[in-house]
Amino acid sequence: MHAGHIEVAVSKLIGYRSHIIVPNVSWGWGLNHEADLIVVDKNQKVTEIEIKVSLSDLKRDFQKPNQHRSKKIGRLVYAIPESILEKALPLIPKEHGIIIVRKNTIETWFSYRAIWQRRCRYRKDYAGISNAEVHDLMRLATMRIWSLKEHNNGKVRS
Repeated sequence: MHAGHIEVAVSKLIGYRSHIIVPNVSWGWGLNHEADLIVVDKNQKVTEIEIKVSLSDLKRDFQKPNQHRSKKIGRLVYAIPESILEKALPLIPKEHGIIIVRKNTIETWFSYRAIWQRRCRYRKDYAGISNAEVHDLMRLATMRIWSLKEHNNGKVRS
């Protein structure tokens, strides 16, 4: 399982038709770190999903100086393979959510499924982001479409 599998499975779980979900936000939105997935709900509240593919990947994340802190982020959720859950649980602070990803038992066009292991609340002092911040995030997301088209000879698979 690689990060792309987790990314798609989590986006399906969260609901990409009802949420704004932008992958790999690292510049242009004022974060001091790279966010694997930024999710904005209908109340303009932001969840950062941090994707980890291995236990060593997860451990390295806790050594970073920024620890995913930003006034724009209301809650942090770790998305991990189910196979590392038991060893990951003691490492992930209780205030953060956990989504696990497992291989589907039923063969479908996409072989992975995400499920909530531990939900979490938004920070008590968190009010959400402004319309302008939502607009900036959506602008970053749409910029990616054109880069994808350029690299795929004008085609983007859906």
